[in-house]
Amino acid sequence: MFRCKVCGWIHEGAAPPDACPSCGASADRFRAMDMTEIGHATRDLANYGIAGQGYDRIDVEDSRRIRLLAFVDASFYNPFTIRHGKRYPIYTGDPQWFSDNIPCMTACPSHTDISRYIALIADGRYADSFELNREHNVFPGCLGRMCARPCEDACRRKEVDAPIGICYLKRVAADYRGETRRESAPPPNGLTAAVVGAGVCGLTAARDLARKGYGVTVYERFPVPGGVMWTGVPEWRLPRDVIAEEVELITDLGVQIQYNTEVGKDISLEDLAGKHDAVLLAAGCQTASTMRVPGEDLEGVVSGLQFLEDVSLGHKDVWVGKSVVTVGGGFTSMDCVRTVLRLGSERSVMTYRRSIQEIPVDELELEEAEIEGVEIMYMVAPTRVVGDENGKVVGIELVRNELGEPDASGRRRPEPVEGSEFIIDCDMVLVAIGQRQDNRLLGELFPDVDRRGVPLLDQNLKTERDNVWAAGDYVINPTNFISSIGEGKRVAEFIDHALRDTMPKIKEMEITRVPTEYISTPNPLLSEGIADWTLTSMSRRLVWGDDYAGVGRQVMPVLPVPERGLGTFDNTLETEIGFTKPIGFEEAKRCLQCQLNIFIDGNRCILCNNCADVCPHRCIEMISPDRIYSIDNDVELAEMARAELGQYAAAMVIDERSCIRCGLCLDWCPTECLTMDHFRLTPGIERESVDLAIVAG
Repeated sequence: MFRCKVCGWIHEGAAPPDACPSCGASADRFRAMDMTEIGHATRDLANYGIAGQGYDRIDVEDSRRIRLLAFVDASFYNPFTIRHGKRYPIYTGDPQWFSDNIPCMTACPSHTDISRYIALIADGRYADSFELNREHNVFPGCLGRMCARPCEDACRRKEVDAPIGICYLKRVAADYRGETRRESAPPPNGLTAAVVGAGVCGLTAARDLARKGYGVTVYERFPVPGGVMWTGVPEWRLPRDVIAEEVELITDLGVQIQYNTEVGKDISLEDLAGKHDAVLLAAGCQTASTMRVPGEDLEGVVSGLQFLEDVSLGHKDVWVGKSVVTVGGGFTSMDCVRTVLRLGSERSVMTYRRSIQEIPVDELELEEAEIEGVEIMYMVAPTRVVGDENGKVVGIELVRNELGEPDASGRRRPEPVEGSEFIIDCDMVLVAIGQRQDNRLLGELFPDVDRRGVPLLDQNLKTERDNVWAAGDYVINPTNFISSIGEGKRVAEFIDHALRDTMPKIKEMEITRVPTEYISTPNPLLSEGIADWTLTSMSRRLVWGDDYAGVGRQVMPVLPVPERGLGTFDNTLETEIGFTKPIGFEEAKRCLQCQLNIFIDGNRCILCNNCADVCPHRCIEMISPDRIYSIDNDVELAEMARAELGQYAAAMVIDERSCIRCGLCLDWCPTECLTMDHFRLTPGIERESVDLAIVAG
């Protein structure tokens, strides 16, 4: 056996071939292989061979996101073509692929067009950015202060340094939008809908149904809108005027909200179902989970949900202990531990049964809590609440935990350490370990329910009653605000489809060339809502100069601790000040603009490898067709491509996850066969703005 010293091809036989079948090298470029090397090649190290020659068992690389840029045939051996390495499943790119290529938008439950609203902020078009936000996530001013930020976890920028402050930029758009654009109710379609619960899911569905012409009435048991957004998020985190303003934009559409009306008590669900064409159950999870330990009924043990509700609704008899222990490590718990310090508590302790690695809140939240004086204890769980002879709390006993095997959520299960119990002296215990549904509103309408008491639903969120749907936390258990908004939008589509037989529009993709130098003639995309910041990105990054890749994540300005109202009984001082316009611009320009994508005209490519050489993240590769495992999940299609291409052909591919849209490959291409193109789905949402401006297409 002989191995080609140029490309590594292995040839069987007593003499080398006249020319290498892979690279065309002459016979004198082959060397004889010894017995050890032959053994390795045919057994243990078989995958070191060249793909496709028959001596390989090459693994498939399925952890990368590889798109085919072009097949390029050639009549000569190209030394730049990479013939060794794992095989790739590659994709040609369809509308869904390019949508998923914008990871923040894909991760957002309401699929907010994030990269575009960030570009509008960079342009200084705050009102347009706010309106674009509002079309997708309904409450940008609120979410800009307390969103769970799944988009930031998915942000491609974190591969460079840190994710974009997407949540904070929502607030920038809301804070500087100027006069709010109003919209009026469309012509009625003759149908009515009742929504149970004025939380974010219910209000989102109400807005979307009202825009379709439905007469919508929302039934809310509290005297205020927003559900947990008002009653469960403290005012120092989310000012109430922000909620009221964004709810008013929904009632502008003719949505009626009947406050202080509890379904199941003041009006029956059956009456609603008989009165309206559609009823949506979006009641959330309003019943707090209990610890199930002795002493939980002592005076001074309060659910965190009830405590925040009492504070938020301004109840005068809210009592706060001097030493408060909060059980739980979620969002409600964090709001409790920081609120009690503002309302006179001298000591606030948070206990969490797992480690800091498993806690669901982010690192910044924990840091701010500790700065304010909160003590955080990990790996402990309550075993009993200690009381005095008068039935009042004097302490809580906890046991130390160690982590065992993962549970159903994927987090390691906490297991108590025998004999490690200890007591913390306190006069108040807040329990914030979860919530569940309150199903008293159902009455006798649904004989068949699941183990939680929730009505059985089909794939369209419809119950067994023909005109009753359910959605949001009431169905999927407590999640977060942005997930509930996504659920509200989804169920509104289901309701409209059921009642009017409407069908969603089929989405196509539009790919438009982005110029790489200044063009004085107006680009048609500008008039259709695409930010100038996006369209000039290549000119900026290649010609004019742009330090977008070197700008670090901006820090949210906050009030100094002495000015936060700790111990003053003032719960209204907003802790986070918000970005100024210059800070917002610095953060916005960090966005990679992932709706931009590289394309190659294979007819003009000369396989010079300049694009791969100049790429700072090595995301472009020139590989042999033998290294392609499948094309669009079709293994036979890859085999067909290999059969039709010549032996010297190459496939230009790109790892989408690594590309930072720097444009250097465009600049270095001698034949200008590479372009940066803008992707968007068409047709766009019918109403991404109101009469004052067109924001999006």
